[in-house]
Amino acid sequence: MGTVHRFVGSEGAFAWENVPEKTVDAPDAVGVTGKVLVGPEDGAPNFRIRYFRIESGGCSSLERHPHDHGVFILHGRARVLLGTEEVEVGPRDVVYVPGNELHQFRAIGDEPLGFLCVIPAV
Repeated sequence: MGTVHRFVGSEGAFAWENVPEKTVDAPDAVGVTGKVLVGPEDGAPNFRIRYFRIESGGCSSLERHPHDHGVFILHGRARVLLGTEEVEVGPRDVVYVPGNELHQFRAIGDEPLGFLCVIPAV
C-alpha cells in the first residue's frame, strides 16, 4: 500500500507528517537540513524524493557521484554550479544534474533556499 505524508507546514515552514528533519552532516555543507519525503521507509524501491533547505548564505557540499538528480526549486534563490558553469535559479525553476557532474547549490538573497530533489534509490 502507498503512503501519504500530509503537508503540515505554513508559509516559509515546510513540514510533513511523520517526516523527520535531519541536519546534513558533510564537512563543506553550511546551513543545510533535509527530509526524505518518499524513500525506503515508504517501501519505494526505485527512487527517493527529498526536501532540502539551505539557510541564506549557506551551501550544499561540492560533490559528484554516479547518480543523477532532478531538482525543483520551491522557494528562495541560488547559484548552482554545474560542472564548470554557474547559473542563478529561483522558484519553479528545474535543474537536472547528470551523474558524475560536479555540482553545488549556494543560497543567495535574504531568504532560505528550499527544493525537492529526486534521485534513484542509491
